[in-house]
Amino acid sequence: MYVKDGPARYLSHLDLLRAFERAARRAGLPLAHTQGFNPHPVMAFAAPLPVGVAGEAEFADIELTQPVGPAELAEKLNNNLPEGIRVREARPLPPVYPSLMSLVQKASYTIRAGAERPVGQAEVEAAVGALLSLANIFVERAGKKPLKKTVDIRPGIFALSGRVNGGKVVFWAVLRTASEGNVRVDDLLAALVKYSGLPLVPPFECRRTGLYRDGGEEKELLWT
Repeated sequence: MYVKDGPARYLSHLDLLRAFERAARRAGLPLAHTQGFNPHPVMAFAAPLPVGVAGEAEFADIELTQPVGPAELAEKLNNNLPEGIRVREARPLPPVYPSLMSLVQKASYTIRAGAERPVGQAEVEAAVGALLSLANIFVERAGKKPLKKTVDIRPGIFALSGRVNGGKVVFWAVLRTASEGNVRVDDLLAALVKYSGLPLVPPFECRRTGLYRDGGEEKELLWT
């Protein structure tokens, strides 16, 4: 499990893959490689983060050709990873294990937003309640240029609450993160701006706080 924060939150998913690969090579880890004309390290990452969104509990699988102790692996990677990326914990996996992408079904987020005018707690709670009472919440997503598509994200919003803190509005949400019915955090931001009636203004500070199996947001993916 690793953290992606600070300047690293602006790395693309491809840049993140390269950062882990470079760190592993510099650390001298015995990486397993794919077969074929262009072999590359066997690594898998769960649910790519959007650029600009921080992650507090992200997951990656790295296959090795020789065993390395979890604490040693974490230390070696941390000594070579760029600022903002840090391995919090490493654990060995059994020889046969489902892919990370197939396991992840939900993600939790916190979102901090400014407001054009002072907003009270009652107003925030009323706005969130009104949003969740909608049968459909339609947002536009960019498709193949120059086309856009409209999607209903309401089925993929499992939980949403809000509070006022230090002049900011802070939201907590649990969203669908899967191949079908996926709800991105920018979808939720668009819905909040469009439907909530709250005078929200950017920039928005977004953090993904957990990734979960299907069956409840109370347990983080893998660390059960």
